[in-house]
Parts: sequence; structure tokens; C-alpha cells
Amino acid sequence: MKGTMNNKTGLLTRGAHFTVVIDGSPTDSGVVSWSAALAHKTGAQLDLVYTMPTSGWSAAMAASLETSDYPSQIRQRGQQHLDDATRLVREADPDTEPSTSVSELSPARLAEKAAEHATMLIVGGGESGPLRDVVFGNSTITMVNAATCPVLVWRPKREDSPGEARPVVVGVDGSEHSKRALAAAFELANVLQVELLAVHIGAVHETDELDYGTSIDWQHLREAERKWLQNIVEPYRADYPSVAVEALSVGASAARELRALSATAQILVVGSRGHGRVAGLLLGSVSHNLVHHAECPVLVVH
Repeated sequence: MKGTMNNKTGLLTRGAHFTVVIDGSPTDSGVVSWSAALAHKTGAQLDLVYTMPTSGWSAAMAASLETSDYPSQIRQRGQQHLDDATRLVREADPDTEPSTSVSELSPARLAEKAAEHATMLIVGGGESGPLRDVVFGNSTITMVNAATCPVLVWRPKREDSPGEARPVVVGVDGSEHSKRALAAAFELANVLQVELLAVHIGAVHETDELDYGTSIDWQHLREAERKWLQNIVEPYRADYPSVAVEALSVGASAARELRALSATAQILVVGSRGHGRVAGLLLGSVSHNLVHHAECPVLVVH
């Protein structure tokens, strides 16, 4: 059964278009099955793209194949992965017929091109880390930074399925990019028919009292934070009246708190302050921290 649709334009509304990138890694089956289930609920068009290996990996593959025609061999392997992915999509929804293609574009260019028509780019989250990405590069992080559309980084979770009752969790700090993330989170919660947990990630914590040099009326402060967060959330309630919303203020590290909440979340939604491969990696933003370490899929909204 497809979820309740909203007439407003967004990543999951009518005309939704998901581009799912696979590369032959162990996460492919999870990425494709999850994406197919969500596409079934939303009626989204599904494009499956196999991305060719990096030049260094291709050279190693060429040596192992002992043939000068290794590009053709690699493309054939890519088509096999796409055939396997198509079967997974049909198992989730026999009426869905995804398009398939093999891409030789760089991860950054592939993300840029996909964002021209996709409402959401979906990729797998592999082995990664801020320092490792700077030194060796990481295609997932590269695509997150390069895309102009929302990017969902799928991460495995026990009994993971878009049909679970776990909530959608979104980080909110009042900025424009976090408001875009909040709008996307409402869409997801509405379609998946689950609760939305909006988390104020800029709250003051009791352990900060020493920094202020004076006593703080914590009860008054928490009430002010709660009202502030409700004012941020309230405009979206009219568009999604069936979505139950819980507001939570936390005062510790935003990345640490959201990562902890990801353990019981279905999807974690965060905003991104901008684009740029080097800037995004070196700044160690909350979104990149969660792409590396969250325990559920992470949607990064630009």
C-alpha cells in the first residue's frame, strides 16, 4: 500500500524520481531493496546506475583478468549487478520497472548529473572516515558533497525496512538548511506513517553552567527552548496533520546526540551547509560525521 501523498512539491511527492547508485559492493542488495520499498510506497520512478570502478581499481582488475579488453569485462560485470538489482526491485514491487545504466563518470560528476532530474540520490555507505577520505578519497562522501539534490546514504540496520515503526529523526537549529531538512523529514514521516522526532541541536546543556559564570534557571531555559522549537515546527503541521511530532532539546554535541538517536531511528535527516569536496571533509560537519557513524540511513538535505 502506498503512503499518503501530499500535493506540495518535494522529494517524495508526485513525480518523485530516485537515482540509486550501486558499485558491486556488499551493501548493494540492502540499498536496492530499501529503495524499492520506498519507491513502492511513493510511486517514485527508479533509476539504477552502476558506477564503474576508479582508475586504480580498474588497473588491478585488468591485471587479474589478464586481458586487454578489461573495460568491456567490467561493463559486463556491471550489467550483471544491474540485473541482480532489477530482480530485487521486482520482488519488492512487480509493477515497478526500473531503468538501468552503467556510468563511467567520476563520482562527483555522476552526482551532479543525477541531481539534474532526481528528487533524491541514494547511495550505499561503505568504509569511511574523515581522515581516510581526505587521503584516499571516498565516493560516497564525494557524491554527498557534489549533489544539489537530497542524498540518502543507506546504512545497514537489523531488520531494516521503510515499513518499520521507528521514527524519523531530524536535527533542527533554526538555520535555512535545517528548515529544508525539517520539510523533508515531515514528508518521510508522512509517507512512512511514523512519528517525527524533531531535535533542537543547539540547546544549552547543564554542564555548560560553569562557562556562564552564574547560576541558570534551567526550567525556564528548557521551557523557552521547547517553545522556540514548537514555533519552528508548527508551520509544517498544517501540511501534514496526520504526522505525530515530538520535540526534543539536547545540550551535548549535536553529532553525538543524533548518532545516539540513530540507533532507534528509521531515518536520520540533517541539513548540509553547502557543497565542496575539500571544505565538507575538512570542516568535519555534523552531516559528514553522521554519514560515517550513524546506525541508520542518513538523508543529507542541501
